Amino acid sequence: MTCLPPKPDNSQPLFGVPSGSHLAASLLAAMLISVLFAAVYGGADYITGLRARHLRIDFAFEQRVPFVPELSPVYCSLYLMFLMVPFVLYSERQLWLYVRTMALITCVAGICFLLIPARLAFSFPVNDRRLPVTFQIADGLNLTYNLCPSLHVAYAALHAEVFRQLKSNSMWLFHLWAIAIAMSAWLTYQHHLIDLVAGYLLGICGGARYRYVCRYLRCHELT
Repeated sequence: MTCLPPKPDNSQPLFGVPSGSHLAASLLAAMLISVLFAAVYGGADYITGLRARHLRIDFAFEQRVPFVPELSPVYCSLYLMFLMVPFVLYSERQLWLYVRTMALITCVAGICFLLIPARLAFSFPVNDRRLPVTFQIADGLNLTYNLCPSLHVAYAALHAEVFRQLKSNSMWLFHLWAIAIAMSAWLTYQHHLIDLVAGYLLGICGGARYRYVCRYLRCHELT
């Protein structure tokens, strides 16, 4: 039996009001993802820090890229995508499939961090102006290593793909948002260009898996 992936229902609103049980499930999902992220991201950074040699993966022209810390709110807007999840993913099945996909790309990125022990090659300008609080938060959360792929960008691309599955008319908007997050990561000196490309591809692959599993589950229900 051949099943086509379910088409997004563009007649339905993108955002819904979740039930109390769904909010509770979303909170549990967020906690599980946070624990996994802390273990993988923090563990990979610690192990890479023990290595004597670290790779330089930037292109020469990137040293001429301007430093724009004012874009740090755009970079931090990824967290708004996280907050949107319980209002966009209406069903428990969608929610837990999202969690499994997030876990998968987090673990894949963790393996890449260990295989590519890179260090940031940007030099932050030294001046007297006060950097935005959002920049200080972002820079602190990024730790020292864990560059390629950019997990931040991978998460943004994944959310764009997952939301696209539900509302195709909004696909361009979410991907523009994800691209803006990627560009802000570059211009705030959090990542190099190759990190952004690799991260976006990882997120797209995660979104493709999400759609494949949705298709499989739909076919299983029809048999």
